Amino acid sequence: MQRLQTAIDRYNEIRTRFWDDDYNTLLPVGPAASDEIARLQALEPRPLPQDLEAFYRQFGGLQNWHNTESHCVQLPGPAQLADGLEHADAWQRIRSLGLADMIVYSWANDRPEFEPGRSFEQAELDALNARYRCFGWYRTDTVAESAWYLYADEDGRFGALYYDQDDFGGVRRELRAMLAASPARQTLEEALCEGVERARRAMVEWNGDGDEDDSAV
Repeated sequence: MQRLQTAIDRYNEIRTRFWDDDYNTLLPVGPAASDEIARLQALEPRPLPQDLEAFYRQFGGLQNWHNTESHCVQLPGPAQLADGLEHADAWQRIRSLGLADMIVYSWANDRPEFEPGRSFEQAELDALNARYRCFGWYRTDTVAESAWYLYADEDGRFGALYYDQDDFGGVRRELRAMLAASPARQTLEEALCEGVERARRAMVEWNGDGDEDDSAV
């Protein structure tokens, strides 16, 4: 995944324009051990995508140093996901790796729009969770009010779904379309590179460096 490493390096190079310390550095969690991946697989009824396993073995996960609000990536390692799936506290537990469940989890399991009968019936939520699995998210520039949710479909193709708390109508339309057909067309590396690039551009825009070269990685 050399292209992803290049995107991370580019992000961190630009980051130094805005902070002198390590704040907001985009960091791999560190290679995941085989038993950590096996533990997550044991809790997940479907095989993990091969691309994801390769990512875990090389990077483990991705996160920004002391920043989870804007222009950042939150891709937990397999051990952290497994801990979430087994958490005793219902408010901190990951119900499943299904896309709808992971969106709700990212909001401390408090997203009334996703309660059965509100915008989706239980059967529709079950179908979304069965067809699409989410393994993390990244944010651009709305200070924890929105995120792009990285997901894989049943064929192992990847994509990212944007959800803004002030525009539930938009994500509802996209999710309904996803019930009919998968829009995923990317490899994991392509989806992650796109996410890191979006976060980098948001970081530049947020901090007002208009002279930065905005060419894609």
